[in-house]
This record gives sequence, C-alpha cells and structure tokens, in this order.
Amino acid sequence: MPETLTNNHGIEKWTWANVMGDLRDQGGLDGVIIDPFSVDPAGCTGKYSGNHFSMSWVKDVLLMLTMEEPSDALVDAFTKVVNYSPFCRYMDKNGLPTVEWAKNDADQRFAELERGSVYALVRIDSPQPSE
Repeated sequence: MPETLTNNHGIEKWTWANVMGDLRDQGGLDGVIIDPFSVDPAGCTGKYSGNHFSMSWVKDVLLMLTMEEPSDALVDAFTKVVNYSPFCRYMDKNGLPTVEWAKNDADQRFAELERGSVYALVRIDSPQPSE
C-alpha cells in the first residue's frame, strides 16, 4: 500500500502524522516519533527506539533514510510503505549509515553515489515487500 498523502491546495504531502501512521499501520512498526517541526515537502526527522533518523522522500521516485545506528526494523517498515525495495546502503560523509530506495533509476543513482563522497557503498538486492 502506498504512502498516505494529504492534498493541500493541489499539492500532495506526506504529513508527519501520516508518516507515523503509515509506519505503524502498513509497516508494522509502532513507536516511531516524527518531529512535526522538521517536516518539509522533501522529508523529516524522527526517532525510533532512541535511534534518531532523517528521511528524504520524493513520491514514486526515491527514499533516503539516514540513521544514527543501522535499523533493519526501520528499513523494513519504510519498504512496506513505499512498496519498493532499497537498492543500496552506505556510510554518508558524516559516518552515518544510510539506505536508499530508487523506484525507477537505481543503476543511475548507484553510479552517482560511486562518484560521490560516500564510503562503504554496497548494492543490495532485496525482495519486494509482501502484502
């Protein structure tokens, strides 16, 4: 099931409440807290089990999740919500674990990351989420 979007004057937004609700209801992950003051059209910050994270998102295009500590539970929940699988993981320039999903151009994005300032870049092939 896709993200629950709110239409605000013709612009679809994934609000902080919808992100938390989707991760709980669709992703099976209870206890995620999204900081409502962090939300902008391209993402937000949050916390799960004491692990702070930042999420960047463009509907039907990409999702990037950067965490203080790796969390399979967060990755699995976001995968169930967006309904496409992550394609890579790496450490960002600050040494934080990051996972990316790209719905249509994973090969192109991976090539960009190879030329960028990330390290420990690994291509992952995971199955599509079950419904």
